[in-house]
Amino acid sequence: MAELLVEAKNLKKHFPIRKGLFGQKKSYVRAVDGVSLSIQKGETMGLVGESGCGKSTTGRMIMRLLAPTEGEIWFNGRDISKLNDKQLQETRKELQMIFQDPYASLNPRMNIGDIIGEPLVIHGMMTKKEREKRVHELLEYVGLSSYQANRYAHEFSGGQRQRIGIARALAVNPKLIVADEPVSALDVSIQSQVLNLMQDLQKEFGLTYLFISHDLSVVEHISDRVGVMYLGRIVEIASKESIYANPLHPYTKALMSAVPIANPRIKRERIVLQGDIPSPSKPPTGCTFHPRCSACMEICKTVVPELIEIEPGHFSACHLYNQ
Repeated sequence: MAELLVEAKNLKKHFPIRKGLFGQKKSYVRAVDGVSLSIQKGETMGLVGESGCGKSTTGRMIMRLLAPTEGEIWFNGRDISKLNDKQLQETRKELQMIFQDPYASLNPRMNIGDIIGEPLVIHGMMTKKEREKRVHELLEYVGLSSYQANRYAHEFSGGQRQRIGIARALAVNPKLIVADEPVSALDVSIQSQVLNLMQDLQKEFGLTYLFISHDLSVVEHISDRVGVMYLGRIVEIASKESIYANPLHPYTKALMSAVPIANPRIKRERIVLQGDIPSPSKPPTGCTFHPRCSACMEICKTVVPELIEIEPGHFSACHLYNQ
């Protein structure tokens, strides 16, 4: 049985909206509003949803780059949600992140050798000579050459910059890597190379990924399990095979209907959602998806559906199955 590495329990992150002369708190943006998920050691958990649904905020809370408003984050058997910065210092070696924009995440004034080696310096790991050797090894691991260590970020292509970001994340031998839209800024031809590299590194180093994306085709390629988010909540979680073959939640069905199919003989009916995503500062009562749902019932407007197991390992938060 797989060992549990991460467990988030009822995570919430509410950002205050300040108005008036003295900046009084008037209301809150409910960016994440009760997310619970688990990640097993060695697996890739995909997190998908429209822009603004809270998936990146969830990833940053698990990384503890953001402190949760409510909830618990258990990492490797320890609750890290209440730790202060000093207590987090040692844990941060085991939590690393790959960012969406490979250029913005790299310091233009540092050569890539220093960028990759910086986590080792911060955590006081290795001597200077050992760090140089480690940097050269990491460059080789991600498909670059050790002689490029003295070059700067602007001298590399977008795909190469993301490889540098991956090498930096690997430097301190992390257990979990949160990849926040890591290929969305890359050409399609380069995306597959970076995804295959991440899978190869996962096998070699026993890595665990939380892979955040809005691209369902990319998530299908790399993930073992998939969680679907809508307006700060998870509405469905299942294995990749189950969720792509048999989506249960109306929102997931709409997302899946938009995924292109390579075979022109196969026709799929496109489900077009009506209206826009409601504001996270004023979410609808009951099921937050009900204003856009064609299967909406009266109960959906007042009662928040629980995320329950409909099939073995397949969870959905919808009143169609909760009755």
